[in-house]
Amino acid sequence: MAEEQLQEVTLQNKFYSDRQNKMLMALFFSVGTVFFVSLFLLYIVTHPPQAKYFATSINGRITPLTALSEPNQSDSAILQWANQAAVASFSYNFVNYRDELLAASTYFTTDGWQQFIDALQQSSNLDAVKSKKLIVSAVATRAPIILQKGILNGSYSWRIQMPILVTYQSASEFTQQNNVVTMLITRISTLESPRGIGISQFVVGQSSGGIS
Repeated sequence: MAEEQLQEVTLQNKFYSDRQNKMLMALFFSVGTVFFVSLFLLYIVTHPPQAKYFATSINGRITPLTALSEPNQSDSAILQWANQAAVASFSYNFVNYRDELLAASTYFTTDGWQQFIDALQQSSNLDAVKSKKLIVSAVATRAPIILQKGILNGSYSWRIQMPILVTYQSASEFTQQNNVVTMLITRISTLESPRGIGISQFVVGQSSGGIS
């Protein structure tokens, strides 16, 4: 009888001991889990992921934003764009000059376009186009080149030069000018231009006089 009681006590002690060990293991596991979760949360708080911002075009296309102090396009893309901009700026006629110049304005910054229009009016070339019913067209005679590039007034900029042949013609008149165009292309917000660039300065050097 005493032996049976001893065995029963031994079994009970073993049961409680096993149960206590399991509880301790569960407690250690819980504490360890809380510890590692706390470390993970602390890392997330102290090392937040870097935010990335994107711009969307009118058609919904997503494009990553680039700081204005950095180039957002390759040099070859800038040169091609500059060629298109220069040709567009000298492509209009006496009938549709308003619409065509408005289309060309998309290549410019707000201030750059105002300077271009002021210079065009002061040269009297636009008045001559309207009065003589001329058609203006242009073609680059050589590929544009980059004279300088870098940060200017906080924005990345390219100074580009290209020779261009401008033709003024009507039913009875034909005149050509060999010009050298120097453009300052500046990084701007994509809210102003989808390409994130604009002409802030457009200087034309003529090898001959105005329209005769």
